[in-house]
Amino acid sequence: MTVPQSSLTFYTSKFVNGVRNYLYWRSNYLQDTLDKSNHVVLQSDHYIAIGEHADLWEGRMYNRKVAVKVLRGGSSSNSEFLTNFTERLEYEARTWQHLKHPNVSEFYGLAFNFGHMPALILPFYDNGTVVDYVSEKDNNARLDMVTQIAQGLEYLHGMSVVHGDLRGSNVLVDAEEHPRICDYGLAFIIEPSEFTSIKTAGACRWTAPEIMNPPENATSTNHSLALFTEASDIYAFGMTTLEIFTGKIPFSQKRNDSSVIFYVLGGGRPELPAFFKEKESLARLVQECWDQEPGRRPTSRAVTEKLLANAHEENATSGIGNPSKGWFGTSWF
Repeated sequence: MTVPQSSLTFYTSKFVNGVRNYLYWRSNYLQDTLDKSNHVVLQSDHYIAIGEHADLWEGRMYNRKVAVKVLRGGSSSNSEFLTNFTERLEYEARTWQHLKHPNVSEFYGLAFNFGHMPALILPFYDNGTVVDYVSEKDNNARLDMVTQIAQGLEYLHGMSVVHGDLRGSNVLVDAEEHPRICDYGLAFIIEPSEFTSIKTAGACRWTAPEIMNPPENATSTNHSLALFTEASDIYAFGMTTLEIFTGKIPFSQKRNDSSVIFYVLGGGRPELPAFFKEKESLARLVQECWDQEPGRRPTSRAVTEKLLANAHEENATSGIGNPSKGWFGTSWF
């Protein structure tokens, strides 16, 4: 049976209009769910912490305590800065909203009514940073945290998200004692020249050598950002592991960031703590993570597999036979 051309045109038109209406609804729905300006209320007139590029406030949203991270920045010489920055932030934020993993911080949305810069709305983690949290714990607990962080990083990489600034201060601990990787991807949209920063331990202490000494053709910001890869995240993971075990920033004995840069470019690395000598496989893994050549570093999946394989071996040796448990009996799944 031949369908009249007029009928085809009619149904095609209905289909196209239906798709258009759906896309219009979806675009506005995403915007509405992303913008939390009308749903967040600050709980104090004073911020509770100062970060490198943002002030942290406590807020409430939907009867839930949240962290309100108000970014600091602006430029009198670049009138398009705020518009361009907000567009980039909203683009990335739509990806962040869909990340779901027990070792990755959730991202609730943005708010635009706490100053001229946007604010990130995040869960409020009362247990603080992973480094502070494990300061009174034993090495087994620290190793447990490292394993979970590796799993969170593997998830991010599986979702094509490069963190770009992994370090102890960007891993918080939730109420269930799970480490949560935070601030993923934020490094790629913050231009240091446009932001008001507070002096903190130099990021160079977690930064891979290929980023410190980029090729000559990496002259633009985009070229420089392209040097941040999954391999550079793995380097930072190695340094974060060291930080968790020592309670100190990498190269803590070096007070000058420039001396750290020259030392790393020359192949220098921090001294491993005594505990690593008891765990040769862990020491070897960390050294692989901070290899000078990015291509020789393991992937986040390989790191997780090695940590879990050692966990099973430890459990088998100690008589813990549950294969679904982590390094020290913590359930991951």
